[in-house]
Amino acid sequence: MTTDDVQAPFGVVDMGSNGIRFGIVSELARHLPVSYEERAPIALLDALRDDRSIPTEVIDQVITSFLRFKILCEDAGVKVENVRIIATEATRIAANSKEFLERINEATGWTVALLSKQQEALISASGIVGSFNHVNGLTMDLGGGSVEVSYVMTSVSDDENSNDILKTTESHIRVSPNPVSLPYGVAALRKRLAICDSDEKVEELYQEVVSELKKAHDAAQLPKSLYHKDGYKVYMSGGGFRCLGYLSMGIKIQETREPHKQMYPIPIINGYSMTYKKLKDLAETFRKKNPQDLMKKLKVFRISKRRAAMIPASCFLVCAILEVFKIRRVYFSEGGVRQGFCYQLLSPEEKQKDPLLEGVKAYAAQSSFALDQNKFEAIYSILTNALPSLYLESSHPLQLFRLLPAAIHLSNLTSHYPKETRAFVAFHMPLASGPLANVPGLTHRERAILAILLAFRQGGSVPDPIFYSVQALVGRKGVSVCKYIGRLMELVFAVSPLNPGVGLRNSDLSFRVEDEYLTVANEEEDNSLSSCESEDEYGDNEVEDENDHDFPSMKLCITLPKTHSPLIHSPAVISVIESLDKKVNTKKFDMDEYRKPLKCPNLFSIEIKD
Repeated sequence: MTTDDVQAPFGVVDMGSNGIRFGIVSELARHLPVSYEERAPIALLDALRDDRSIPTEVIDQVITSFLRFKILCEDAGVKVENVRIIATEATRIAANSKEFLERINEATGWTVALLSKQQEALISASGIVGSFNHVNGLTMDLGGGSVEVSYVMTSVSDDENSNDILKTTESHIRVSPNPVSLPYGVAALRKRLAICDSDEKVEELYQEVVSELKKAHDAAQLPKSLYHKDGYKVYMSGGGFRCLGYLSMGIKIQETREPHKQMYPIPIINGYSMTYKKLKDLAETFRKKNPQDLMKKLKVFRISKRRAAMIPASCFLVCAILEVFKIRRVYFSEGGVRQGFCYQLLSPEEKQKDPLLEGVKAYAAQSSFALDQNKFEAIYSILTNALPSLYLESSHPLQLFRLLPAAIHLSNLTSHYPKETRAFVAFHMPLASGPLANVPGLTHRERAILAILLAFRQGGSVPDPIFYSVQALVGRKGVSVCKYIGRLMELVFAVSPLNPGVGLRNSDLSFRVEDEYLTVANEEEDNSLSSCESEDEYGDNEVEDENDHDFPSMKLCITLPKTHSPLIHSPAVISVIESLDKKVNTKKFDMDEYRKPLKCPNLFSIEIKD
């Protein structure tokens, strides 16, 4: 299978075991912009006869779908030579696989590439890499017929034993030299569980899966640098695993009846996260549920009746995985074989870019209100000089080193909206309801951080029930940092709205920073920021202990020009400056009207000097 001669726009068809996915990618860029995609509901694995042959009527359905995809490619200007078709487990094990692929070729002119188990595992891992900025952990892809187990490292320590890893063609990505594909896909497991006529038979199957996973664990040669004292990070993809992510979101909604908890605020599977404990509780709860009962009774967003019936099989596998692999946190990925193939088409230089920043810049470039490079650099310089350097380190939990540039690129795109809607629209940009919902490279907490930065850049008045819930994903100290930066951006634009950053830099308004002059979190206020309260209201999606050393406090001294300046001394601007400290240091989260006010730490103080 060759990938180096494909040019955009190009089409990709992933003929998987549970469905056939088709997509048209418009540009060979890191964020892999998709202009169109759809799924043909053809489950090849379920369709296999007892002799493992694909029935003629199913082959006809596949061919009809492919002919439709071909017309869609023509409509999108995709050349014939820029279409790739990939087949995986179900086609691989079909008794009439050769005849099946020949019929497709005769009817469409398309040649199907049948992936080997190792190729499928490697491409699946690439799909996960493509959906995040950095991936350093185990990767697992659960399809209908198989589960792939590997690991990926996009940042490798200098002392890493090169004998334990395999370099891909790109020097910044390293993967397992022995990725493993096991025949325990969700549809395959469901079939095997259905024929177990006793608890003993179920236990025998369980021990078989555990045994094979132990072999996979040993074969993967997991680098020591991936291991944390609490276990590995795991990135899960494939419909069988993603279903558990949606189930977790749905359970969090159903567990509470409080008005402000009526919905999980970011119903996007890519970047959703769970701890080991939450995953274990979920798997054990649903492992022995009756599939037919789930089909009838389970009502969760994005979980069809067919997928609901497979939840027990997915949980059965997860229980076995947790017995073999010590896991501290799981991240769910939208990326799979199709996305992995597209990612492999990118140049080494493109792969090293940040998918978030590339997607944000591409989106902002469509607007006449986008900032030019000179204004961007001026604003970035002002903001970074007004922050302790620790906040901009790549290891900081707020990830401002990449989210702050993204926020600046987006900071002017809603300024021409009606005043009462600016913050509302800006807040939703990176969320499920916004234009950046499909941009990869963001965990849910990072989406929340970016949303809060943009909201407070535009004043912070967001009349939306999920405003509090999104803040809760970030944590109190994180919100305080976002509020400070957002309000400071508001000031930058207030001084010179048509020449932002540059206008302030050219004025005589000056900033001076004094680090760590405040005690963190106002400890005299009943110790209200204990780590037990720093988790988000939905359990533990990403907010862990907010360590004091990660959130240093500081004082910003703003000195007004000595001579009268219309840009600075006008009532519209001076009111923003004079109210800055009060707005940064509000004592509770905005829109929190349903429960006792939650105190926010005064991490930042602002002093105005004439």
